[in-house]
Amino acid sequence: MTEVDFATLPAAVLAFRPTCPGCTPRQLVEPGAKPCSAYDCPGLPGELQVTCPVCMYDFAADDGLVKCDHSTCEAAIRLRGNVPTYRKWLAYLGQLNPAG
Repeated sequence: MTEVDFATLPAAVLAFRPTCPGCTPRQLVEPGAKPCSAYDCPGLPGELQVTCPVCMYDFAADDGLVKCDHSTCEAAIRLRGNVPTYRKWLAYLGQLNPAG
């Protein structure tokens, strides 16, 4: 397994923990878990937003109905660009809260 340099994550991402009722970091790292959208997860840093607030397309899971041209839509380009940070954050949470 490759070591991940979590220090490269933005400070707001490193410090963020979900506060939604019933949501825990362990649930976020479960197989098949879906990313939160900005309006579902209070205080979600912009770098972790991967779900379109208009059409609810989930760029991390590559799931949903495409309602725009993802190659030209500014929101799609930005959200798709957040996916590596989102996945690295999930790996960070997984190390902090190992399953078992």
